Amino acid sequence: MTAFLSTISKSELRLIYSDASEAEKARVLDKLGTLKPVFAQFLENENRLSPLDTVELINIFDACSDPTKNEQEILEFLLRLEPGNGKIGFRQVNILVDHLRRKVTNFLKEDEHQLNLIPHDHAFGSGGDLIKTMHATTAACIIAAPLVKICKTGTKNVTSLHGSNQAIKEFGYDQFQINADFLNNLLRKYGFAYIPLDYLGFPYSDSLRNARRKLWNKSVEQINYSYQQGTRAWQEVVKNLDLKTSIDIFKIVSPNAQVLNPVHHSTGVCHLKMLPYVLGIYLHLNSKGVIAHCYDGIDEISNTYVDTSINLPNNLVIKIDSETTQFAEFSPEDIGLERANYTTIQEQELKKERDTFIRVLRGKKENLQGARDFLVANTSLLLVANDGVVESEMNLINQLRKGVEKAEYLIDSGETYENFRRLIEQIDLLRFRNATVNLL
Repeated sequence: MTAFLSTISKSELRLIYSDASEAEKARVLDKLGTLKPVFAQFLENENRLSPLDTVELINIFDACSDPTKNEQEILEFLLRLEPGNGKIGFRQVNILVDHLRRKVTNFLKEDEHQLNLIPHDHAFGSGGDLIKTMHATTAACIIAAPLVKICKTGTKNVTSLHGSNQAIKEFGYDQFQINADFLNNLLRKYGFAYIPLDYLGFPYSDSLRNARRKLWNKSVEQINYSYQQGTRAWQEVVKNLDLKTSIDIFKIVSPNAQVLNPVHHSTGVCHLKMLPYVLGIYLHLNSKGVIAHCYDGIDEISNTYVDTSINLPNNLVIKIDSETTQFAEFSPEDIGLERANYTTIQEQELKKERDTFIRVLRGKKENLQGARDFLVANTSLLLVANDGVVESEMNLINQLRKGVEKAEYLIDSGETYENFRRLIEQIDLLRFRNATVNLL
């Protein structure tokens, strides 16, 4: 069941992030449907803001990657940098985005790297899912690659058993390079390349990862405790804006700094409180692309429910174009997929997840429909974000439905599997060459 569809001009949406009158902002809020409470709370936080000084803000952010700081010190820094805490608003988030972009540029210059990539799209979910799933964004990029050139970035695990760095290696892509010729060759021939964020100088020390995990654990404990009281469905608990949950600044800034300057950027948020800040970054950088959220607490869209009996939409997609922003809230059935139980897509041991992924790529369906539909749904997102693959004149739900059809064709025709097989052959050849050089 579709809950709402809305299209708002970017100029109207920018009013929320401006010094416009309360009446002007209220008119925009009225167009946001079920998201109105999310943005209303965001504006309340902005109105009571006493922002950190910019120098102090940047110093605290940089201190998070200081190797001399322990986990507890970094955890305290993370709490001071939490959006909505009375000190950090969307302007402070955007300042940190610009700061991180400068840091990456300087890092690459110091290492004498130039990452002038050919026009491409980019995808990176925020992570931090409240329930852990298979690597849908990474897999979806591979499935979409015959139609869309995508450079995927990722990290090691922070709150899950394994991150996309470990997953892509297990899938066979185990040669990481910061080399424009290498990456552009993969993008031209196969439509897919991958870069670990730490190769770009992003702050991902073990102490920072551990501190971020502690922050996440506190939020999950709050949500689990509320759910175990038995008065609300899981989705209702996760959507409760009054529940004390923390926002990790690194789940806002790092995935969305868009340091490779993509044509389209696709991301997801694991909690609705993150959404206004992430959308604000899109407006700040004048980006195009999509933002996804599943109301069960997943930073992608999903064909599954934790509580399968609940008769409510479980997905939110926001598509940001040059002039307009489209909002759609919907259920799996609205885009041509069957609803399934969450257990069909939950995180597995890495080798099992690889086996599931390869079987889906080969067109297998037996005991795989839930996992396949999950990957198909998120491939649809990337195809819709690109604009050139799916007709953009349709409403957003119909665009996603058409994207599902195209994703299923890529799998069932064998096109994606053959493309990925050739990509891995290229990676294997590079590994052999490197091994030969090391032997000489």
